[in-house]
Amino acid sequence: MASLSNKVAIITGASSGIGRAAAKLFAHEGAKVVVGARRDNELNTLVAEIVAESWQATALAGDVAEESYAKALVALAVSEFGGLDIAFNNAGILGSNDAVTELSIEDWENTLRINLTGSFLGAKYQIPAMKGGGSLIFTSSFVVSTIGMPNKVAYAKLMVEEGYTNKQVQEISGAGESAMTPEQQRIQELEKQLWRANRDNEILKKAAAFFIRDNHTLN
Repeated sequence: MASLSNKVAIITGASSGIGRAAAKLFAHEGAKVVVGARRDNELNTLVAEIVAESWQATALAGDVAEESYAKALVALAVSEFGGLDIAFNNAGILGSNDAVTELSIEDWENTLRINLTGSFLGAKYQIPAMKGGGSLIFTSSFVVSTIGMPNKVAYAKLMVEEGYTNKQVQEISGAGESAMTPEQQRIQELEKQLWRANRDNEILKKAAAFFIRDNHTLN
């Protein structure tokens, strides 16, 4: 039996890279997936590929930093597939390559808007829809918090997001629902392996699937 059978998942940033790979993996493991990103054509191609394999998927294009879009993604999951069990908030950008002394306020705010506000808005509407408990996942990176990236000051929002995720776990647990996050040591080791191997899509998509499986078996 597929490990994600009868689960409903939202995946953002699904038009390419980690999000696209994760959407296909989740669907292959039995989940009904709702994929989101800004590029409509790429999303439609992804859905067609998933459906061609007799799996289930639907798409909605939009901007994760728009509250109406975050709300609409959840509404689509509920109307199309009957609920929400998994949310993989993967959408994000690296932002400008300018040094901090040259970085425009527009570039700064746009990076935070997509990466941080987008994550906040996703969780705001996803959590209430996970009525019986669920898995809330955010794409982050050990690089900005332990190594650093030149000319990527706005990308350091991921350190804020790690704290935000921990806060969400507390709030969900307090409401009688559940969220699963890995121990810090385990996820950092996984990310270090990812960095060394340069196989981000393959490793991260499987990592995401691992942390939402009931039996926690990673193939």
